[in-house]
This record gives sequence, structure tokens and C-alpha cells, in this order.
Amino acid sequence: MAKARHRQYIQKVRADLGMEPAWPPASHRRLGDVGVFRKGQFERKGTLKSLYGIDFTPRPIPLNRASYHSDSKGSVQIQLNAGIGADAGLLTADGSVLLKFARARSVLFHATGCRTEEIDDIEAIDSRMLALRRTGVWPDDQVVITEVTHAAFTTVLMSRRRGDRIALQATADPGVTGLDILAASGGLQWAGGSTAGLQVLSEGELTPLYRVRGVIPHWFKDAESGFLGEADDEVEKWSVDEVSSESFETDDDDEDDDEEEDGEEEDDGGGEDSDDD
Repeated sequence: MAKARHRQYIQKVRADLGMEPAWPPASHRRLGDVGVFRKGQFERKGTLKSLYGIDFTPRPIPLNRASYHSDSKGSVQIQLNAGIGADAGLLTADGSVLLKFARARSVLFHATGCRTEEIDDIEAIDSRMLALRRTGVWPDDQVVITEVTHAAFTTVLMSRRRGDRIALQATADPGVTGLDILAASGGLQWAGGSTAGLQVLSEGELTPLYRVRGVIPHWFKDAESGFLGEADDEVEKWSVDEVSSESFETDDDDEDDDEEEDGEEEDDGGGEDSDDD
């Protein structure tokens, strides 16, 4: 069966960018948040301070900014300053972009003006985490957010069917060019074509990406700490990997009958209206 939307979004963005994508995309993540992954979503239990009395200091945020782009390994074609045709009621125009999706549930992710916030003394946090684990207070499947990417503007789109075409238009800055159209400061609006299965258009001040650290237990040596997915021994697999953002339960009940991928359908398992923060 086809994978549900949240599975597709998390797996494709994580594979391209090497960071955890927030789900729902508009949910906010903060340094020091402690939790576990349930159905691919970060389930917040508290903070280092509220649960364990642990204080930390964020590192100074650098002035430079970055952009992050993911297009499901090239399955989303981007055509700038072009509409979907007069027959659909939209003509070619400046400040517009046409997205062509080669597969159902292909994901376009674009975030600009990004700055990364990190915990400064990560060694001290690791040491406290391992000490708590030795006393049975820190569960093996628990993680802590140690890096958060703040984005000035974020656009996320997911197709519903193979061959979908979606046209977008910069609303207040028609002179914007290139991929900057996807993060227009004046806003972005749907201008024609297919209806997206997931849509966040040039939303400001989100935390769309983050990284977590947890405990890596070993058979024949002491446990260590590290980023999720960092263990390189296939035998000694992370405990947190088993309930990470790429592991999903299959007992969801809601179905998206209008969505399809190669003729098969599957339930979503998590919608945009749920946020555990």
C-alpha cells in the first residue's frame, strides 16, 4: 500500500537534508525539549529543565543565513514565471512558478533565511543524559532536541496524484525572481491547477527542521550518546531508531480516499491539525 502523507513527508525531507522535519510542518520545536517519537511525530514530554532540572546555554547564532531545498530527489519540476495555461484560467506572469509532480505524494520543501540554534555545552548534556540512563530515569527511546533550524519563510507542498501541476503566485512582490518566489516575503498564493495534499505557502518564522540526541546502547561496551541515526554498527542499532521519526505504527484509522500513489491508498496517521507541543 502507499505510504501515508506524514510518512512520505518525513522520509523524503529527512533523506534529502539529514535533519528531522517537523510534523506537522507548522509545529514549533525548541532547544531542550524532551520527548519520544510516536507515529513519526515528536511527542513532547517536557524540557530538560522541567523534567530533570538541567540548565543549558544556547550557542551564539551566527549572522549568516542558509537555504534548504528538497524536491523528492528530482521528482518535482520547477518552471519559473509560467502559469498552467490559458485553458485553466492562468496566464504566464512574472513572480509565478509552476510545479510539476512526477509522482503522487512527491514533496517540495523550501526554507530560506535559515539560522541554526544549538545547545552550547553538549558534552555536559550528554554526560547528564547517560548518568540518568544508568539510574533508570532516562528511557532508551527518549531523545532531546539539541539543534533547531529557524526559517524566515517556509514553503511545503505535496502532490495528491502523479502528474499534478500547481501554480503559485507571489502576492505582494511580483518582481521576485528565481527560487526566491517559493519564499516571497510578501506572501505566496495558490494560482491554479491541482489541489495539494499538503500545503504551507511562504509561512514566516517556523522551525521546520531539528536534530535530536539520545542514548546508543551497546552489547559489549558502555552506552554512548549521539545524534539519531549516527550509530554505524548495524548489529548495535539505536534503541531510539526503533521509534524514530522514520518508524511508524500501522493502526491508524483515518483514510484519505482522494489520495493515491500508483493505484494504492493508505491512511494518513497524522494531520496538520495535531501538534503535541
